[in-house]
Amino acid sequence: MSKRVLITGGNSGIGLCTAEQLAAQGADVTLACRNISKGQSAVARIKNRYPNAGVRLFPLDLSDLENVRDSAASLYRELGAIDVLINNAGVVPTRQEYTRDGYEMQFGVNYLAPVLFTHLMLPLLQKGEQPRILHLASVAHWLGRINKKTWRGRKPYLVMDAYGQSKLGNILFSNVLADRLQELGITSNALHPGGVDTPIFRHVPKPIMALIKPTLTTPEKAARLPVSLALDPQYAGISGEYFANFKPAMRSPLARNRKLADTLYYDTMAELGLPAL
Repeated sequence: MSKRVLITGGNSGIGLCTAEQLAAQGADVTLACRNISKGQSAVARIKNRYPNAGVRLFPLDLSDLENVRDSAASLYRELGAIDVLINNAGVVPTRQEYTRDGYEMQFGVNYLAPVLFTHLMLPLLQKGEQPRILHLASVAHWLGRINKKTWRGRKPYLVMDAYGQSKLGNILFSNVLADRLQELGITSNALHPGGVDTPIFRHVPKPIMALIKPTLTTPEKAARLPVSLALDPQYAGISGEYFANFKPAMRSPLARNRKLADTLYYDTMAELGLPAL
């Protein structure tokens, strides 16, 4: 039976290359994207390369929590079950922006909405085979600090501080899920795909990008890690890890702090109005 994989933000960059490589290995892929036009182009590209691929598109706007709930309801009705959820979508605005619900954009899109979406997808994962959850984090989590006072905006707005907080949040959430979903047989792991030349850098000033670009890898190469973690039997049953270069990587002290993970989780559940697992 083909693996059923749901990936957020699979219309460009790492997400698109991940979706392509999953399809190439016979997975049934569902893209959940904000930009439907780009999503349709992504589906067409995958179908053009792999005519027999099972790939479909659903709308999902992580900057709008009501939309996340509506999209999750549609996915639940249509999919029936999934084996893998890949929380891939993310943003890095260089100027402070806000979600529809008033959260700082990186916190809201990179961390808060994926927490909500993941909880809403758990019933589908429980029906899956060897279900896995993957969170695209970053080595930038080492820069992160969890500061509740910045969740609805920060002064001054420091882009990498905001990004680091959201990526630290991804890892801490992954750790919490690994503990709380163990009895359900659902694994949860975070990963750093490497520095990648993707549209996520579209807001970075050109002089800075000129310095960064030589250090970046391609989305095609970066996608190999999430694809492997999603499909390879060797990762079945492994949970609570943070991977880079296909092996467990060093996490910051804060990313290993169990008390911080629990505090963030309960505070997040309060923000979302959800019961804790």
